[in-house]
Amino acid sequence: MSKAENFRASPTTESDAKDESGDIGARIRRRRQALGLTLERLSEASGLSTGALSQIERGLVSPTVRTLYTIADVLSMSPAQLIDPQGFATAVRANPYVLRAGEQTEVLNAGGVIKHRASPELIETIKSFVVRIVPGGSSGEESYTHAGEELGYVISGSFTLQIDDTLYLLSAGDGFALPSTIRHRFFNNGDSDAVVIWVNKPE
Repeated sequence: MSKAENFRASPTTESDAKDESGDIGARIRRRRQALGLTLERLSEASGLSTGALSQIERGLVSPTVRTLYTIADVLSMSPAQLIDPQGFATAVRANPYVLRAGEQTEVLNAGGVIKHRASPELIETIKSFVVRIVPGGSSGEESYTHAGEELGYVISGSFTLQIDDTLYLLSAGDGFALPSTIRHRFFNNGDSDAVVIWVNKPE
């Protein structure tokens, strides 16, 4: 992974985006410091430049989907804990076996990708999400990799999944699976939202 400036303003007002990114950045900084990591060490582990990480921590920019997941993975956290730690904790306490529709925490809202947890945190070896990709939304301009495996099923709409250098246009009813260690990214160039059930199995 190259040390590119992997960030993009989230689709909110400028002041809201700054407040939200500032909160996320502060949580990233606190977690990094609690683990005894320098910015340089986090840069080495994540493949992100120290400049990009510094701007994220200071709330000057909002991380993309790809960047947020990369940082959370290095910090051994769920992305939900960075975005909404209170909601994350509430959902975990509510019921260990069932996650009601009204309790499904938004774990990501960046770059036109809105992601909600679809299953309880009880079993950490398998995580499922409902992912909505709005027209023009994407995981970022560059492909990325991480530990584990993933699979999904398209509920409605369509989106493009890039695996290595191959593009796959997936529509409602299509399914997919891949080792997460293969370079991949996704984007929606269509005119309507794509809704996907996405399942991740961490390493």
